Amino acid sequence: MNNDIKKYTTSNGKTRYKFLIYVGRDEATGNTIQIKKQGFKTEKEAMECYLNYKLKVVKGEYVPVTQRKLRLKDLYKMWVKLYKRTVQESTFASTEKIFKNHILKDLGNIYLNKLTVAQCQKAVELWFKQAPKTFKRFVFYASKLINYGITMELMKKNPMKKVILPKVERDNKKFDNFYSKEELNTFLRDAKQYNFRYFMFFRLLAYSGMRKGECLALKWSDIDFKRNTIDINKSLASGENNRLYLSPCKTKSSVRTLDMDDATMEYLKEWRLKQQREMFKLGINFLSNDNLIFANSKGTYTVLSKPQRWDNAICKKYGLRHIKVHGFRHTHASLLFDAGVSMKDVKERLGHSDITTTMNIYTHVTENKAKETANSFAKFMQS
Repeated sequence: MNNDIKKYTTSNGKTRYKFLIYVGRDEATGNTIQIKKQGFKTEKEAMECYLNYKLKVVKGEYVPVTQRKLRLKDLYKMWVKLYKRTVQESTFASTEKIFKNHILKDLGNIYLNKLTVAQCQKAVELWFKQAPKTFKRFVFYASKLINYGITMELMKKNPMKKVILPKVERDNKKFDNFYSKEELNTFLRDAKQYNFRYFMFFRLLAYSGMRKGECLALKWSDIDFKRNTIDINKSLASGENNRLYLSPCKTKSSVRTLDMDDATMEYLKEWRLKQQREMFKLGINFLSNDNLIFANSKGTYTVLSKPQRWDNAICKKYGLRHIKVHGFRHTHASLLFDAGVSMKDVKERLGHSDITTTMNIYTHVTENKAKETANSFAKFMQS
C-alpha cells in the first residue's frame, strides 16, 4: 500500500481509506498546505483520487481552496451537497428554491472576501419587499451558508449577522381562516352539488382535521369500514423538480388512527363506487385497495396545489366566504372546542406533537367568543 494512503475504521465499524498530500507552505501565512481526503470505500478509489491530486501538485496546477477566488454561488455548490444529506427531500426542495429565487440571485456573484454588510442589508430590504412574511427564512439560510464558509476558513466574518431586519407590521386583522358550523354545512352542501370528488375531499378535511398532504396520500387500504377508522401513516410531499412522493408523517404524533362518523364513512363508500366507474371509463382498473382515494385522471397523485383550485371554484360559483385549504383543519379544531372536547384530545386528533400548537389555534378561534365567555361568567355568578 502507498504510505500516504491509510486504512481506518469509522464510528459504526466500517472500513474506509484516506490520504494526505503535503503541498508546501502558504507564502502569506506560513501555514502548511495539505490535501486531506477521506471516506473512500476501497483502496483503489483512494489511489485514483490520490494520483489525480498528486499529478496536479507536480504540474503546479493545484490551487488551495483558501487561495481560490470564490463567489457565494461557488460556496453554495460546496455546502448544498452536504445539506442535502441532512434533510427530507421536500425541505431540500423548498430551500433550493429560496437560494435560486432570492439569495443567489441577489448575492451569488459577489466574491466571498468582498461581501459587505451594506450588500447584505440591501438584499434583505429587497427580500422584505418581495416576501414580507417569509423573508426571515432567506436571511436565516444566507447566514447559514456564510457560517459554513467561516467553518471552511474561506471567510472571516458573517456580515449577515450585522443586518438590521425591517420591522414586520403586526397583522391586526382578525383571524378568520375557519368556518362556523353553519358556514361549513353550506360549503359542503354546495361542494356536493358542484363535484362529488371535491366534496369528499373537503368533507374528510373538515370531519377529521387531517392535513392536505395526509389526505392526498390516503389509499383505500387506510380505510377500515368495519371499525369506521382511517389510518394516517404518510403524507404527499413535493420534492426536487416538483416530484410528488410519499413521505413519512410530519412527526411521530402525526401517525394516528382516527375514529370517524357513520355519515362520512357512507360518503366514502359512495365515492369509491363513483371513482371506480369514472376510472373504468378512462380505461383504468381501480378495484385494488392499493389505489389512491384522491387519484388524478391517470390514477396517480393529485398535485398539492389542486385542492386550492377546487376551493376557489366552489366559493366563486356559490358566492361563499373563502378560507384556505388549511382552514378546514382549523375548522375541525374550532368545532371540536365548541363541542367541549378537551385540549389534549384535540391535540391527539390533529396529530400535534406540541400542545402549544393546539393552544395557538384555540386562542385564534376563540377570540370572537370573548364577550360570550364574559356573559356566561356573569350569569353563572348571578345564579
